[in-house]
Amino acid sequence: MGADALEMTRRRHGDLVVVSLAGEIDVDNVSDVRKCLDEAVETHGPRLVVDLTGLTFIDTTGLGVLVRLLATLRDRNGSMALVAPDGQVLRRLRRTNLAPLFPIYDTLSQALA
Repeated sequence: MGADALEMTRRRHGDLVVVSLAGEIDVDNVSDVRKCLDEAVETHGPRLVVDLTGLTFIDTTGLGVLVRLLATLRDRNGSMALVAPDGQVLRRLRRTNLAPLFPIYDTLSQALA
């Protein structure tokens, strides 16, 4: 597995769907991320938790996917929370002023509580 490999898993948790992303998100794989998130919402409904704990890097295209999906979910009376412990991903969310858009949790268990 290459260093830039991205792993995406999804599972139900009650009426939420949890999508866990691990590795790096950049312009080369962002369309896969978008597809995975869209499919999760289509299959499980508009209440989403995106677990970024295993993510080591996200670029602006990846952030754009999250912001667009948030807007879509809000239109459907859905919700989207992020799990982003302190690190590069959280710093990037804050630096781009996107952090206030999302509920952000340190751990998945906090997001599901």
